[in-house]
Amino acid sequence: MRARGRRLGGVLAAVALAAAAPGARADVLEQRRKTTPAQLAVAATRTVLGNGLVVILAPDPAASGVAVWMTFRAGALRQPPGKSGLAHLVEHVLATGPTPDTDYAGMHELRRARHFNAQTGLDTMDFEAVVPAEELPFALWAMADRLGTLAARVDAREVERNRRVVVQERAIRDVDAPYGLVDEQLFRRLYAAPHPLHGGVIGSPEELASVTADDVRRFVSEYVVPANGVLVVAGRFDPAVAQGLVASTVGRLPAGRRAPHAALPPPAREYIDAREEPLARRPRVTLAWRLPPGGREDDAALRLGAQLFTFLVDGAFGMELGAGFEEYDGEGLFEVQLTIPYDEPMEVVHRDAQGFLRMLTHREMPLDFLFAAHLALDRFALAELSTLEGRARALTRRELRIESSTDLASYLAWHWQLEASAVRDTARRLLREPNLVLHARPKRPKRARAERE
Repeated sequence: MRARGRRLGGVLAAVALAAAAPGARADVLEQRRKTTPAQLAVAATRTVLGNGLVVILAPDPAASGVAVWMTFRAGALRQPPGKSGLAHLVEHVLATGPTPDTDYAGMHELRRARHFNAQTGLDTMDFEAVVPAEELPFALWAMADRLGTLAARVDAREVERNRRVVVQERAIRDVDAPYGLVDEQLFRRLYAAPHPLHGGVIGSPEELASVTADDVRRFVSEYVVPANGVLVVAGRFDPAVAQGLVASTVGRLPAGRRAPHAALPPPAREYIDAREEPLARRPRVTLAWRLPPGGREDDAALRLGAQLFTFLVDGAFGMELGAGFEEYDGEGLFEVQLTIPYDEPMEVVHRDAQGFLRMLTHREMPLDFLFAAHLALDRFALAELSTLEGRARALTRRELRIESSTDLASYLAWHWQLEASAVRDTARRLLREPNLVLHARPKRPKRARAERE
């Protein structure tokens, strides 16, 4: 099981902004589009059960298996003050229990599941499985049994067992990973307490140590409930049979209630922070923004701009440029990271990062670059839809972000409606001064080329 999200990586999650050629109209770009709506389409039906659970069925008779994906609005944003890491710990407790009759991981393995996982993000908690088509009844039973069984069995011993696992996960992901402790510092400063994200998803060791069995049970009863969840079933199954199975398993669970939007404190004023980096040997600067809730156009413009930013800068002069944007309930997190190959003063790295942003938000962009950015987004969408896991994620994301009957193909291709001016204007409006600039100074910097020669 893992804490999700937040690492800068895939370009779909990346964000940085660029201006584009004047007059680059959306209809002109879309005329050159290579994908068709049929290639991005996933036939799916959406229903809401009596207990409030949103159920999305996406049958595919050509598949050999079936994905069963259950997501709750129960991520780190929902943690009470002083309990950072609680949501992630709850995910571990619920993923697979300590007894043979609650060992869901072992049961899935015996039934030839090719995917079994759980993960927690900033605002969501997921339980995932991909099983042979004939094992759909078992997969739905396991989802229901997990929610109806495990919380009542949680005691101090079970909490401590899972807490040790989470602490070890932090050691692997953060303490022993390049820039991992720097990223922890970013969350502490960008999301200063009492913001629920100040400890990130994994949480601070001190606050995680205070989590009790009562805390776990209370969190489950408030957030890991049908009225606060989305179930996606994608793959080979008979829709009528699946509807009956859903109704007789997760459909029988008590409803609970839909979680209200989190009340979040405003961001602090801009400041510069610094942290020594013990593992990596190259200096890095991170510029971070906490953005207010954006509309559909803003989010698409940010993702489209990510491609433009990557085309222009990443790899230039040996530099590494990473950018990321993550939407979550009530806010968005936008980051730009610039890593320099050799020892440089942090002021120089900081100035370079700011210079790239200014250049990209004010200079004109060739139309071919903008077109290539649109194609890149389509390629990532096609790659995601090529697997059952990807289809389940895409359908869940659409439901959580827009909660409408918009078909998946229209949702994934909406960025083609953006004109160049929308990308440029979004950059100028949202990417003003960052809320935080974080300098990561290596403890053992790699010497500059001139010194080595």
